[in-house]
Order: sequence, then structure tokens, then C-alpha cells
Amino acid sequence: MGDAQEGPAPAAPALRIADADREAAAERLREAVAVGRLELAELDERLSAVYAAKTRADLDPLTADLPAEPAAARPGVEAPPLTLETKSGMLKRDGYWQVPDRITAECTSGRIKLDFTAAECPHREVSVEAHAKSGSVVLVVPRGWWVNLDEATASSGTVVNKVKGPPASGAPGLRVSGEVRSGTIRARHPRRSFWAWLLRRPA
Repeated sequence: MGDAQEGPAPAAPALRIADADREAAAERLREAVAVGRLELAELDERLSAVYAAKTRADLDPLTADLPAEPAAARPGVEAPPLTLETKSGMLKRDGYWQVPDRITAECTSGRIKLDFTAAECPHREVSVEAHAKSGSVVLVVPRGWWVNLDEATASSGTVVNKVKGPPASGAPGLRVSGEVRSGTIRARHPRRSFWAWLLRRPA
């Protein structure tokens, strides 16, 4: 009587990923935007998928078409301090830009938005001096960054920090000082797309 035929080996379970894996993938995507390998629209789409990923199989395809090694450091002079002032209009920095170690944002009744999502930041800590009379100063940082608003004060306005959770190891951060009269200083992460939110809902 012959040996019993063995069936196929059971498939290995999908390998779960940690927050550090998601942040590493997100950093590679931002680097790809900085050197022109990805468009900003692609960055937004892929970041949403990165933060929705649960297993290695979900995550790996999102960076499969990018070089495995980090890009070489780009030469150049360090960005000078940035000052943005508006009385009733809107000023913003978004897309790819070089972050200096000092930023001043003064807003009377308009709006200033600083979006660091695709920015290049060589500093571990960036000093932001923000003043909002009846306008608003909005700071948008990638997940994994930290924001400290302890030195920002408010008279009748609001100072809101929506950046929660422990920072990623070695991630940059913003130390914000300044004053709000009847306006707002707000720090938050990029808003997720509807589909990313839907994917993260429990079954």
C-alpha cells in the first residue's frame, strides 16, 4: 500500500505591520516627491493607503516602484527664516518646500496655512512664532511629527492641537509660540480621504 499523498502546505498568515513600518514607507514617498519621482496627487493617494495598510502585503506595493536606497542628500544652502504676513488674504506653503529652522506667521483677519506634508525638513525642531488677531494659522504635519503649543496663548480665541500619539523616532517637530486674540492657531495631521477612512472601519 503506497504512502498517503500529502496535500498542499497551508499558506503562511499575512504579516502584520507596525506604525514604524507605515512611517518608514511614508517617508520614502515624501522623499520621492522631493526628487520628482511622484506627483503630489500620487503622494496623497499613496499616503492614504499607507496609513490604511494592515499587513506587509498591503504596504509593499505602495513603494515597489521606488528605489530601495534613500536618495542622496541634496546639496544647497540652508533655507533662510520664513516670514508670512497677511491682513485679510490667504497665504500658504504646501507641496515641496524647504523648511527653515525659524518661521514667523502673522495673521490679522485672513488665513495662513503651513503644510509640511511634502516638505523637506532637515531640522529636528522648528521654531514657529504665530500671531492671529481674528484670523487663523493652520499647521499641517505628517503623522509621526510632534507639535508643542504650550507657549502659545489665547485671549478670546483658541489654540488647538490635534496632533496626537507618540512621535516617530527622530521625527521633526514644531515648537510654537505666539498669541491669539479672537482667532485660531490649529495644528493637525492631513485629512484622510473618504476611501481611506472607509478601509479603516472595523468590519
